Amino acid sequence: MISDESRIRLVAGVEIRPPAPGSTFVLDKAGSERVGDRIAEALAAVVPEVTAGHLVTGPALLEPGQALHPERGPWRTMARVAGLAEPVRPGLTSIGSHTGRLSHAELGPYRSPPQGLFVCLPLLLAAGAEHAEALGRALEEALFDRGGLPPPAMAALAEATGLEPVHGQLMTRLDLAALMKMQLAAAGLDPFWPPVEHALFEPDRPARPDLPGALDATWDPQAQRWDIGFVTFANASANASANAAMSPEAYALWLRSLRQTCALLDAWLVDWQVHCRSPGAEVEADGRWVRERTGNAASGTTGITVEHTQVGVVACAAPVDGEYRIYYPLSVGAIDALTAALARRGVTGLEHSGDLGLLASVRPDWAQ
Repeated sequence: MISDESRIRLVAGVEIRPPAPGSTFVLDKAGSERVGDRIAEALAAVVPEVTAGHLVTGPALLEPGQALHPERGPWRTMARVAGLAEPVRPGLTSIGSHTGRLSHAELGPYRSPPQGLFVCLPLLLAAGAEHAEALGRALEEALFDRGGLPPPAMAALAEATGLEPVHGQLMTRLDLAALMKMQLAAAGLDPFWPPVEHALFEPDRPARPDLPGALDATWDPQAQRWDIGFVTFANASANASANAAMSPEAYALWLRSLRQTCALLDAWLVDWQVHCRSPGAEVEADGRWVRERTGNAASGTTGITVEHTQVGVVACAAPVDGEYRIYYPLSVGAIDALTAALARRGVTGLEHSGDLGLLASVRPDWAQ
């Protein structure tokens, strides 16, 4: 197998219109070969030296997060399927599906169909060890400025997938990361990018970035995972200084930072784990919510859902097994699962409230 140093990861990034019925993100063998030929021509027109290497084109359009990931992306499998080895023989291998099925699951999109209207066809360029570094520099210098996909490549892609591409761009892995950062900045989310960037490009180095809301996140190089500290509202308020008490708005900002960070990590297939920093609280076994025990409860079957106008559901509180418990969902997707779990524990209804202060002063009459 050829070394990692001799493999240059590239993508053809494609902006598409909303997919029409019958379109596909997976290319069959014939379609992949047509697209691969046109992409090889476009790549050589920008950096002629690539013809000395062996280009491998992937069989499916992927989300940027999957295309960027060094381990959970398609790269190693593409090299294995193409049989890349030293010495590198110039050529082109276009991997395709058979009757819509791929030989390896990691070659296809991890969400089907991919989410969003920007997708990436992975390209792997193998070069001799003596040429790989210089070729990589040449691609970095030229592709983003001059690597637009020409009409023949766009037409081949449209014919192979039934999609309607609007714009296509050949990019290096660093180009793609920079583009994603720019898009997040346009949405005001660039402060949440550092954990993603670190995991993708410096995974062997520990880190503790400054994040909005003073979110506590530490990168574990051995586990290849972000460890994120969680505090409940009551604990955050109790530990705040007298001159800087934890207000509901401050806690909402912290919680937004937590959820936004975790959502981006999920989109880029980066692992994370929450550790609870509050006494009397623990993370649910599947990591979907934090549960805080607050004391004995009067009889009753009704709880409350506490919401914030910008963050959404902050927590649910209810009497369970003779005590009050507060549940903090760690993602939007966990809210329905939490509501169903409470119903199984005998909670028949959840009243709505916008008062986060209730989470710091549990009252026995909630369930009356």
